[in-house]
Amino acid sequence: MSCDRFAAEALLLLEKGLPLDEHFATCPDCLAARAAYDRLRAGIAAAGDEDAPPADWQARVWERIEQRRERREGWRRLRLWWLVPAGVGVAASMALFLLRPPGQAGLSLKVDVQPGATVRRGTEAHPGDLLHLTAVIGGGRPGGPRHAELRVYRNDSELVLRCSTERPCSRQGDELRASVVLDAAGRYQPLLLVSRQLLPPATSDLEKDTSAALAAGAKVELGTEIVVR
Repeated sequence: MSCDRFAAEALLLLEKGLPLDEHFATCPDCLAARAAYDRLRAGIAAAGDEDAPPADWQARVWERIEQRRERREGWRRLRLWWLVPAGVGVAASMALFLLRPPGQAGLSLKVDVQPGATVRRGTEAHPGDLLHLTAVIGGGRPGGPRHAELRVYRNDSELVLRCSTERPCSRQGDELRASVVLDAAGRYQPLLLVSRQLLPPATSDLEKDTSAALAAGAKVELGTEIVVR
């Protein structure tokens, strides 16, 4: 007949941190039960170790947040058509603005969101809403841009709209229009690119594409960012 004293007596003593008597050091049944108990405790203690986050995960998250904040501030600064050197005063900035070539004046990008069929929650945009873009590009003026594109990037890394005169874009004189369905949650950044030369090809990366366009002499106008939840 096997001994069951380990389950009846020893478990409670071990949980309380109390010593066991000599029986539990010599009884084969109790020794086997003690070994199984030790294995079970070790397994429970180790469960989920592989799912534990890295020790520095919080610092890495805050670092990414700061990097994203700095990047968004950089995009907002792209609204300036001319780069004013550091130290130049307000008067010089106004002079540069007033002396811009006529073809670069009057450019704008208007962003509107039309509610879709989803149930509305507050004033936020939701999947299924329709994004309307209306751009004034000044293409009819002497020296104005010959090439213009409307683009929309999702989360800075996915190009969901890019068109010029083909559908879904339509161009009439100085006005360029397009519409796109906001089909998923995320941050949508509309922008207008205008240039006298052919625009560089897109790579679906907002930062790379904008930098390439500016390096090629294009102008970039950011529209209001739309957050879809």
